[in-house]
Amino acid sequence: MDFWDAFFLLAIFIPLTILWVTCILDLVLRRSDLSGLVRAAWVAAIIVLPALGSLAYIAFGRLPTLSSAEAPTSSPRDDALRATGRMP
Repeated sequence: MDFWDAFFLLAIFIPLTILWVTCILDLVLRRSDLSGLVRAAWVAAIIVLPALGSLAYIAFGRLPTLSSAEAPTSSPRDDALRATGRMP
């Protein structure tokens, strides 16, 4: 194995493989808030274009999404006013 083979293996291939596997596992095991179609689209993008798909998933796919149950119904200011009796 010459220098460039080792360089390619250690500096490019192994980090990209770790990134790829991490994105796939995060998407499949931890993201229960996404529908099956959205998950399938992300998995396809990550598998077809491993480097670009993984980076796109990290940049755009991991943005927090609020479901209707988690969406805040009032602001902390409203809660404070309600607690002091100044707001109905």
